[in-house]
Amino acid sequence: MSKFGNLAANTSEVFKVEIIDATTDEVLRDKEGKASYIEVLAADSVEGRAFDRDRQQVFRKKAARTRGGMPDFDQLEENVAKCAALTKGWYLVDPVTREKIDVDCTRANALELYSAPGMHWLFIQPWVALNDAANFIRSSSRNSTPSPSTNSATRES
Repeated sequence: MSKFGNLAANTSEVFKVEIIDATTDEVLRDKEGKASYIEVLAADSVEGRAFDRDRQQVFRKKAARTRGGMPDFDQLEENVAKCAALTKGWYLVDPVTREKIDVDCTRANALELYSAPGMHWLFIQPWVALNDAANFIRSSSRNSTPSPSTNSATRES
């Protein structure tokens, strides 16, 4: 444990993002009721920091080779690539047939999924989740103390 206690997020564990169907605004489920999900690591996990370091080196090399010192940089493309790198598992469901989509969760498949035309609605869900530290912070398991009752029957006794 760090001298800062439990302030740090647990970036070594995955967070399961249940996929919200864009048309119904409800969790997308298969025919048996199992929720569709994508598991991601935190943006500042070891893997996330390594991704950032690698991309920074590539960016610096490209900048050094360009005339103005600034290469073309597509932030959405970078975000999609990072999200794919931090995607560690999934259970995908076809929203029309409600059948499982049987595609292995690999970095290449995740990149294809997130960058395909019309898939921004799906990409944005794990992207927001992996950038939200609250998803990776362990909550307290303390039991709350009962608060005094304020109803009139208690006050009169």
